[in-house]
Amino acid sequence: MSLPSFGKDTLKALYDSLDYSVAHKDLYTQEKIRRIDDIKSALSYPNLNDVNKYVVYNQLYNEYWKFDLDSAIHYARLEIEAATRMDDEYRQIQAEMQLAVSYAMHGMYLQAEQILNKHNASTLPKELRAEYYNANIQFMQYYLYTSDNIEDQRKQSNYRDSLYATQDRSSIDYRNSLVDRMPENERLAGYTRLLEQVEMNSPMYARIAHSIGTIHAANGNRDEAKKFLIRSALADLYNVTRENQSIYELAILSYQDGDLTRAYRYAQSSFEDAITAGIQFRVAQVSGFYSIITDVYQRREADNKQSLINIIVLSGILLACLIVAVVFIFQQLKKIMRIRKDLADSNEELHRLNEALNDMNTQLHSSNSLLQENNAIKEQYIGQFFNICSGYIDKIGDFQNGLYRLAVNKRYDELVKKLRSTTLIDSESEALYQHFDTIFLNLYPTFVADLNSLLKPDEQIVLKQDTLLNKELRIYALLRLGITDSEKIANFLRCSTSTIYNYRTKMRNRAIDKVHFEDKFINN
Repeated sequence: MSLPSFGKDTLKALYDSLDYSVAHKDLYTQEKIRRIDDIKSALSYPNLNDVNKYVVYNQLYNEYWKFDLDSAIHYARLEIEAATRMDDEYRQIQAEMQLAVSYAMHGMYLQAEQILNKHNASTLPKELRAEYYNANIQFMQYYLYTSDNIEDQRKQSNYRDSLYATQDRSSIDYRNSLVDRMPENERLAGYTRLLEQVEMNSPMYARIAHSIGTIHAANGNRDEAKKFLIRSALADLYNVTRENQSIYELAILSYQDGDLTRAYRYAQSSFEDAITAGIQFRVAQVSGFYSIITDVYQRREADNKQSLINIIVLSGILLACLIVAVVFIFQQLKKIMRIRKDLADSNEELHRLNEALNDMNTQLHSSNSLLQENNAIKEQYIGQFFNICSGYIDKIGDFQNGLYRLAVNKRYDELVKKLRSTTLIDSESEALYQHFDTIFLNLYPTFVADLNSLLKPDEQIVLKQDTLLNKELRIYALLRLGITDSEKIANFLRCSTSTIYNYRTKMRNRAIDKVHFEDKFINN
């Protein structure tokens, strides 16, 4: 599965890509699990010797490291056992370094220290010294990540110097160490050049992009810092690297920017990954901020819930008032129709009653004005009715999604499944459409016939039994009410503007006069 792309490499586009990847990170996980299962299948081959087993165990260790530390530790131990049976001291020490790093990351510091203390750099093969120094650096990083002790910092610095001296000069790790040792004012350019030399979205790409983002942040370039931290976080998500520093730092930046929803989403993702992988130092690092952001987010959600309840109540009151208004308008229309009939019956008498002609003409003008006014009121209230109901459905959808995220945070799996259901929104939408169909056809009882009169004989609309209006007819009902904006129609009918456009195009193709079809219909 590739990373999503949302257009240009702008900050917004990068955020859109990251938001999508966080929401769908389970897909990357499933792909990684399939890859791991393929590697494991090699262990079922007959007559597999210890050399082959060691290779498979090492592949599995590399897949599980920073993904599932319990499994990584398990396969590192199996590597050691296989190397011991082969009497291969080189591979045994190599696996022990892997195990020590995994122990340290998992919070098993005593076990990690015992392994590292077994060895001395001077007695190790030259090829393993870099791995030994790297294991010690990572052990101290995980064990002492909050330490300001000068002696601890000196030890780490010495190990880094030793690692730099023993690294393969042609490796990307060496070039990265070389940039680390540059003067501060040269590192940004060095990392930028180095980033162009590594494969995009690789683990090393994530490391270098994070370093560039950190430098920009230190220089006060927040937007540039965010861009590179996002690129780093995307690469970590793509590789299912659950030791993801970049997304945690983005959560802090989002919180500082007042974007509470995004801050909560990123902090939650970072915390869940650290817990799932068993990365204890990252759990300790994230948990403090995560508890703060969770508390703030929950309080905001509670406020939003109360606001939503208030909106629902207000919407109910307005809906009731709107129904009363529509009934009143309908009654007024019936009265006006009776008045028109009376006026027609009296027309012959008016010819004989010249004396009352002016009074009757005035009354007719007044009646016509009242009809126009009532039509305007009708369209105004119906338009408000649609906006309120559509907003009500959107609010319910937002509310349901918010509860879903909260439920995930509490790990209530069953609740998440139930709250994911769209049954409530679908039923409310259907009820809204039934209200609309009934009221509209009461106001325009010949609507379907009027529309069919403009269509070709073989393209007439025939509704199913017990169906008032379908989606196609609702589009033209809204047009009849003066709502011509396709986006507003799409919002009410809960579909895309392209769908509205397609429906309108198909209907025009069915019309007798394609060019003037909608004008004739709207002005009819």
